[in-house]
Amino acid sequence: MRIVLPNIQRESSGWRLAPRPASLDGKVVGFIDGWGERNHDGSFGMYPLMREIWEQLGTVAHPKDLRWLKKVSISEPVDGPTLTEFLAQVDVVINGEAA
Repeated sequence: MRIVLPNIQRESSGWRLAPRPASLDGKVVGFIDGWGERNHDGSFGMYPLMREIWEQLGTVAHPKDLRWLKKVSISEPVDGPTLTEFLAQVDVVINGEAA
């Protein structure tokens, strides 16, 4: 099974899909989650749909590792230093989910 999550980028020549690796095998996959879900202890956990994608990737794509970043706000981008640090730890990013 091949998993492809589209990400469209704007270029001077028009819109195109962002480049992706041929496989996620051995890659560190990062998730940027804007929604999250409040746990019983008050901490935040992964949004349910994102958690399902996380679990499926672990069984079909054989990534080296999975990392998760909870955004402070769904309506705001991740701040520059946090994003830079996160991107240094991952090979591929899944940003958001279609709920």
